[in-house]
Amino acid sequence: MLNTTPALLLLAFLAAPAFAQAPPAAAPIPGPPSAAAEKMIAAARAKATEMGVAVSCVVVDMHGDIVAALRMDGAAFLTVTVAQGKARTSAFFGQPSGSMGERGAVLQSIGAAAGQTLLTVQGALPIVQNNRRVGAMGCSGATSQQDEDSARAGIAAGQ
Repeated sequence: MLNTTPALLLLAFLAAPAFAQAPPAAAPIPGPPSAAAEKMIAAARAKATEMGVAVSCVVVDMHGDIVAALRMDGAAFLTVTVAQGKARTSAFFGQPSGSMGERGAVLQSIGAAAGQTLLTVQGALPIVQNNRRVGAMGCSGATSQQDEDSARAGIAAGQ
C-alpha cells in the first residue's frame, strides 16, 4: 500500500490559499469625489478665462494625490507641478497655501525629505465638505491672487 501522507500534505499546502481570508479592504482616502473635482476644474477654468489668464489647476485628496487636473491652453509647462505643490500644502495643513509663507523653507525641506513638493505661495485653498477637510485645489500660471481666485471659484462650484 502506498504512503499517502506526503500527497495529502502537498494537497493541503496547495489548497491553503483558497481557504485563506481575504485581507481587509483598505480605508478610502478622504478626497473630493471625481464628479465634484471635475466641476471645480471647469469653474476654475471659467474664472481664469473671465480674467483673461491661462492657468493650470489641480484638485488633490488628503494625501496630495491628484483627483483632477487641467492645464489650459497657453499655460506654462511647470504650472501643473506648481499647482499640485500648492494644493498638497493646503491639503496637508488645512490652510491656504499662501498663509504659510514664513514656514516655507522648513516645509519645503520636510517635503523634499518625503519626496513631495510643498509650496507655500498663494494659489491653493483647502476643500471642506460636510465640515471635514477632504483635500485642496491649487492653481498656477497667473498672479498669485488670480491663481487663488480661480481656485476659490472652483471650490465654490464643487460644494
